[in-house]
Amino acid sequence: MAGANRSTRGRLVPYCMFTEPPLARVGLSEREAQQQGVRVRIARLPMTGVRRVATTGETQGFMKVLVGASDDRVLGFTMIGAEAGEVMAVVQTAMLADMPYPRLRDAILAHPTMAEGLGDLFAKVPPRSSS
Repeated sequence: MAGANRSTRGRLVPYCMFTEPPLARVGLSEREAQQQGVRVRIARLPMTGVRRVATTGETQGFMKVLVGASDDRVLGFTMIGAEAGEVMAVVQTAMLADMPYPRLRDAILAHPTMAEGLGDLFAKVPPRSSS
């Protein structure tokens, strides 16, 4: 763009589709992880589990996160729901900082916001297997 020699290779590129409700994704999808042989732990949270929806009524959708099976790195995030792009940006920032998911899980986020649902989502990440 603008004459610069740039590439998306090796970069964490977000994806947003501004439908109703919006769809946002960053990092690996569940299918991509499977195809690449990347072992992951998966957590899901329906939008009805996000406190903000009590004030907005926007209950459609879900959040899903992929975390490394043997470490606490966030490898991918998908959300279908109100403010999906904004919530995804929070997770993307954590991924860029190589922040382990418990730091985000335990963060105190503003209430009531859609991003606050990340704490509940990350609380559902299964523990590492002992194998």
